[in-house]
Amino acid sequence: MNRSQPGIYAMLRASTPVILLNLTFVAMQATDAWMIGKLGNRQLAAITPPSMGIFVIISFGYAFLGMVTALVGQHFGAGNRSKCGYYGWLGIYSALGIGLVSLLLWPCASLFEFFAGSEQGSLGNLQGRYFKVGLLSVAPVLITNAIASFYFGIGRPLPILLASLLGLLLNAFISYGLIFGTFFLPEWGFDGAAWGTFFSAAIECLALILLYTRTPSNSKMGTRYPPSSLHGMSQLWKVGLPSGIQGAVDVLSWGVLISSLIACYGEEALAAGTILMRCMQCTFLPAEGVATVTVALVAQDIGIGKPAQALIHARNALRINSVFMVTAGLLFFIFRHELIAIFTDDPQVTALAASAMIFITIAQWFDAMNVTYLHALQGAGDTKWSSIVNITLSAVILGVGGFLAITFFKEQGANVIWLLAFFYIAMQGILFRLRWNSGRWRQINLNAT
Repeated sequence: MNRSQPGIYAMLRASTPVILLNLTFVAMQATDAWMIGKLGNRQLAAITPPSMGIFVIISFGYAFLGMVTALVGQHFGAGNRSKCGYYGWLGIYSALGIGLVSLLLWPCASLFEFFAGSEQGSLGNLQGRYFKVGLLSVAPVLITNAIASFYFGIGRPLPILLASLLGLLLNAFISYGLIFGTFFLPEWGFDGAAWGTFFSAAIECLALILLYTRTPSNSKMGTRYPPSSLHGMSQLWKVGLPSGIQGAVDVLSWGVLISSLIACYGEEALAAGTILMRCMQCTFLPAEGVATVTVALVAQDIGIGKPAQALIHARNALRINSVFMVTAGLLFFIFRHELIAIFTDDPQVTALAASAMIFITIAQWFDAMNVTYLHALQGAGDTKWSSIVNITLSAVILGVGGFLAITFFKEQGANVIWLLAFFYIAMQGILFRLRWNSGRWRQINLNAT
């Protein structure tokens, strides 16, 4: 990334590998669902609840480790290259710690069996088994993300993209082999999907550790050997914990709260909601790629003492995300019936999804502000305020508002919930933009350690 030319095209070039990286995540999810779907509807239904639980943990880790990008970026910009590898190692240690602590949730697998059956092969039994193996994958996935955060911070995302493509291919090969007993691998059926994800994540993690510690160009940044002191760990957790909480709450809000609220209107409304959330994911993840680069650029600008240039980078990121997301939202609305037909031919589900698509469309501008300015604030180390705002909006708009909607306005249909979701996104975007424009982030100094 060329800091001397903070233009839109330069940002697009820098963002492209990260956008492609995010799309590999979508491809991996789709591939897993396709393979498991061949085993039956029960197996396909069984992966969603445990996957959501695992994703809450991973989202906490991803958002937390985003501050590794900010810290590495600021020290890289300030010329403190040895500190870059130091904070990379702190991220690796933190990722390992989060992964080990998550194993304490192992007994929670029995909750799936309590609610959905404990007999061998029952829905609850399948969910519990998938959840347990999924917990094993948390540590390697987060360690991989910690190393990725280091490379994002120094402006070199290409190695992470290549590693992610390797992980995607390994996941498809190993999971398919273990599920169906092909490629000289044992046939483990449903369990093979979770174990395939674990093995591929572990191999990708080991490959990146070798890259991180053995690449000659990284040696001057202190990546070769673990640091002897962990005095900077408190700084990382001070700014990273609020960011991690915000990431987990966001997933809980969308994946759990909104899904639970929409489920009150019946299976058809929930099926329509699933389609709409997949559409939003298609716009959000590319925008997240641009925003991830914004974290590094803002951090580097602050590190070299050019906060005015950080403003330009944030503005360029907003322009890119706004054009993309608003255009995508309009196309979603114009071709909503054709788009929905890809997922279902049920007329009731189609009608519900088509009706609610308007809220997805008008939310795009605000979501562009949301993702852009949230990441810009993270690059500056301003995480506590945004975390408090996110939790408050989730509780008031989705929590209290959702309860009132299903209690007093249920006859109005699920569109009331989508209206609340729109207000949630809009308020986030507006408040994060106001916070960024206030300039209070200029008073934060992550280089103090």
